[in-house]
This record gives sequence, structure tokens and C-alpha cells, in this order.
Amino acid sequence: MEHELSKHALPGLKEKRFQQKKDILTFFYKQGKLSKPEICRMTNMTAPTINRIINELIETRWVVDCGEGISVGGKRPHLFCLNPDAAHVLGIDIGRMHLKIALFNLHREMIGNIHVFPSLLEKASNEENLAYLHEKVKEVIAATNVPRARVKVAGVAIPGLIDKEGNSYTYLTYENTNLKKELEKLLGMPVFVDHDSNVMAIAEHTFGVAKGADNALCISVNECIGMGMILNGKPYSGAQGMAGEFGHIRLLGIDKPCYCGKVGCLESVASGRAIVSAAREAVAKGHPTSIATIAGDNDVTLAHVITAAIQDDIFAIELLQRAGEKIGEGIATLIHLFNPRLLVIGGEIADAGEHITAPILQTVNKYTLNRLRVQCEVKLSNMNTNSTIMGTLMLVMQDLYYEGNGDFFHLTMQFNE
Repeated sequence: MEHELSKHALPGLKEKRFQQKKDILTFFYKQGKLSKPEICRMTNMTAPTINRIINELIETRWVVDCGEGISVGGKRPHLFCLNPDAAHVLGIDIGRMHLKIALFNLHREMIGNIHVFPSLLEKASNEENLAYLHEKVKEVIAATNVPRARVKVAGVAIPGLIDKEGNSYTYLTYENTNLKKELEKLLGMPVFVDHDSNVMAIAEHTFGVAKGADNALCISVNECIGMGMILNGKPYSGAQGMAGEFGHIRLLGIDKPCYCGKVGCLESVASGRAIVSAAREAVAKGHPTSIATIAGDNDVTLAHVITAAIQDDIFAIELLQRAGEKIGEGIATLIHLFNPRLLVIGGEIADAGEHITAPILQTVNKYTLNRLRVQCEVKLSNMNTNSTIMGTLMLVMQDLYYEGNGDFFHLTMQFNE
């Protein structure tokens, strides 16, 4: 059955039973192990209805018997939970430098490792990129020994402008259709796709240092600069899903052209690309620095600059300091606009530690109103470059996780009927 089939197209009784199953699966996902009486109380369904649905979900492998729980004064309750292997989520992070792919089960556990491949995003055509992606996805699924039929849905993160409908305006653009549809056709499963910074923020809010934060801004600095937002406890991406282009705010005193075509963007002086460009230029001119030695025969990367700074290379430290000061200027504006409780610095730049946080905080202290500044805590991500690939899991589950809509179960239960 096509996964686009609307639940509202089901006949009345079948729709009602489908909704009941979905509600129960949602509670299992959020609560973990539950007894039948607990499910009755949560759903207001009768015991016979719960018995029938649980038996059906066990028969279809969505739910498993977890044995007896701890007694709270009477008979020990019999518990049930989601079968972690009933469905697997494919996570794909399409970056400018790397393509990362991972597989997750319904207990939010990664199957095997994160697989990292070179990215073709800025080096090849759409067709070549999609063929390469398809090849690597098949390679990863084969390596995990998970049956292909159990991989039900995919979450995809990609840089650049992308709207809520899955139309990409920067990378892998299509004139007559959108990226989401192309990926669904390619992979043969429902696909959720979003900007990589939004996905990073979802990951930080679920697994990282922003866990439980009601108002957090998550800034990612890799090759470029992006931002994901958690406002009032939920992800916020604007009217059409393209909010958070922090790297393209304009700062005074910058006249350097940005690759976006504008002039004076934060990204033109403080992104990983900008830092690496300055480092390569200095190395080419023979500037005294250990960056070239650390890079060896390879092209200089942001990782080389960060390593040099940690090893006390003055030039590398100055590069990160200048970038941190400009990022701090932008953050001061964000604090005035959003009054966040938490601001997370993530991406590869987080590996620099105090070499990046110190200039950021110094500049924030300089340009931010004290009453607002003291209310905002700045933290380094503890997930660093893995936050986006981890966030692809929650990109799939976010309607369920934040809203309780259960779209994941709706799609996966119907796609292969």
C-alpha cells in the first residue's frame, strides 16, 4: 500500500482500530514498559479492547512481552514494551565534507557504528549524488545484518535552504519535484528531511546538553554556520522551515563577499571555511605556524587548525579568537532578540574548547545587556560532529516526541501493507 494513504481514507471501524493501535504504540515509545491496567488508564479503553489490541501488536511484532514488573503492594504486574526491532530508522547526514549513515532501533539504540564516507555534495551532479547515496545506504544496511524489510523510514539532514515540504533550494535541487519525493522514490520508504542545524538542535534537546531546556539556541560551526532553535520546549523553524540562517546575518565592519552572493555575512569571516582559508593563505606565504606540519601532505582543515591551537600555536589561537569574537557579536544580538536560557556551541568548532568559548564569552559580555546576559548559559556540545546524525532519528520521531501525533507509526504500519 502506498505510504501516502491518508488514515482518514480508512473505513470507519478500521480507522478507529488503527488509531487505537497508534495511541498505544505512542505511549509505549514515550513511557517504555507498561502493564495492561496502565494502558487502560492512559487511553480510557476497556480491558477487553486492550487485550485484543496488545495481542494483535504482539502477533505483528510491534510489541513484546517483557515479563513481570515490581510489585507496589499487590500482584506483580505483567509488562509489555515496544519490540526494538519491529522497525528500524535509517539516519542520513549529507554534509559538505562527509556523508554519515547510521541505523537505529525503536529503543533509540544505534545498530553498529556511524558509517562515514566522503561527500560528493559539492563535487558531483544530482544523479551522481543520489546513486552514490543509494549505494552507501545498501552497504550500511548489509553491514548491520538488519533485514531490509525492517528498515521502515529514513531521516535525512542536509545543509542549505530547505523548506517544510522538502524543497531544497541550495543542494540537490529539482525543478519539477522536491528532494523529499526524490529520496522516497530512491530509498523506497517514507523520508523526513530537514536542515542540518535544525536536526542538530533536536539532537541536543533529546540527547545532549540542551536536554529538557525550554528555550535554547544551538549554533553549529563546521564548514559553514547554522542555528537550530528550541522555543517553548519545541523545535522552531519559521513559517516555511528556513529560520536560523545565523551565518548570513550582517555584521558591521565586514566587507568580505560571502559565497551566498551577499557582502558582510558572519559566515564569510567566522565559519570553518573562513578559518581554513585564512590558515591556507598564511601557510602559502610562509607565516610561522605549526599548522602546515600538522597537516603534512594533506590540505589544511579546521581540525588541523584546532589541533595547532591546542598545541599552543599562537597563529592558530589568533585565528580561532578572531572567529570567536565575530560569533560572539552575532550571539549578543541573538540574546537580545530571544532571551534564551541556554546557548549551545556545536559542530567541529566545539573541539576547540576554551579557544573558541573564551573569545565568544568575552564579546558577549561586552555587547550584551547584563540582565539578559546573566540569564543565558553558554555550553559546548558534548555530541560535537555526531549531533546531526543522532538527530536524524529524532527528526523522524519528532511529531511523536513533541506532539504525540504518531506520524511515524502511521507511515510505517501502512507503507508495507
